[in-house]
Amino acid sequence: MFTAMTEKGSIINLFTMRDKEELKAWKNIPTYCPECKGRVILKMGTKKITHFAHERKDCCSGNGEAESSYHLQGKLQLYQKLLQVNLQPELEPYYPEIKQRGDISFILHHKKYVIEFQCAVISPQLVKKRTDGYRKINIQPIWIIGFNQIKKWNPIKLKLTAFIFQFLTFYQSQYLLPIYCPFNKVFYLLHNPIPISVSQTFISTSSYPLVKLEKSLPKIPSMNIHYSYWRELLNRQKTKDLHYPTKTNDHFLKELYAGELHPHFLPPFIGIPVKEGFLFETPPLFWQAYIFLDSFCLNDEKKIYPLQKVYDFFQKRIKAGHIKIREFPFLENIEWKTVVKHYLQMLVSIQVLEEVKPNFFRLLHQKKINNYERQTQEEVLFYQRLKNMMISNK
Repeated sequence: MFTAMTEKGSIINLFTMRDKEELKAWKNIPTYCPECKGRVILKMGTKKITHFAHERKDCCSGNGEAESSYHLQGKLQLYQKLLQVNLQPELEPYYPEIKQRGDISFILHHKKYVIEFQCAVISPQLVKKRTDGYRKINIQPIWIIGFNQIKKWNPIKLKLTAFIFQFLTFYQSQYLLPIYCPFNKVFYLLHNPIPISVSQTFISTSSYPLVKLEKSLPKIPSMNIHYSYWRELLNRQKTKDLHYPTKTNDHFLKELYAGELHPHFLPPFIGIPVKEGFLFETPPLFWQAYIFLDSFCLNDEKKIYPLQKVYDFFQKRIKAGHIKIREFPFLENIEWKTVVKHYLQMLVSIQVLEEVKPNFFRLLHQKKINNYERQTQEEVLFYQRLKNMMISNK
């Protein structure tokens, strides 16, 4: 950290000290952490940024992480950028009423914000505790994830852990994950993540060199889905991954066969990308198939199905553990019913379902296929319709 407290309670800020001799003098003066009051010592060297470190590594439990050089560099770079755009930031502000120290605070449009640059995994409970603390004193926290938490970077598809997912937020009508890399000095936005499996998530990405950023972000591009790649991975799930012997796969296959469905010849509208699908840890192939197994008979095109019945069956699946919901502390106005209804409305738009009256649906004629060549042809045609529909709705 860059700030410490003297025995008399005065705050020392290393960033304001330019004279090396003045800095060296503090090596022999007792200094303390403003948050936990534990003893800190001044670290000076040629390879690492000059900073204060706790004398005892287990002393401060405030933010749950020891500060790495990576974290220190990122925090300093973000602070300098906020200085440059005249937002009058404060480095490592300490709030005694909640006993918390943030990374950087600033005021924009008469509202106070605090940045938490998170470069190490901490518990969801600690994230919630720190977030609730800031909100209690009318400060809006902005959590930015360190790029070091992203493994095997790919601008189309990533493995996003539960730790990363919890920071998803909503801005400019987009679902966003803000990420910063101090090595490249680049700010990344992952937007509108849509999981295709438990471990793999399709994303859209925007990158902004720190040097070019101003007070507000430029307009964020809308969702961009690579449908052919999605269909390729979905087919691999249906023909290979589903046949790995796991408890989840075995239960799912038994239900499909009981419903006279073969995993290789599922209708192409089962397993499609849905914008808010990140709410489910369960892959779309599973939760969408459960909707049709429970609520729609694929062989009955006359029956009308009320939305409430679909909800009731879906709720039973959640209670039984067949469908798992993710927790999102920064998204307060979205629930699983929203996702289910959005999915059904997508199927209405591409003429799989008909909404005969508000919230009452009927299944339109569907071809039953048991031939691989015809199945591929139908999938290609369907995904082209889906892509056209999504483009027209932008």
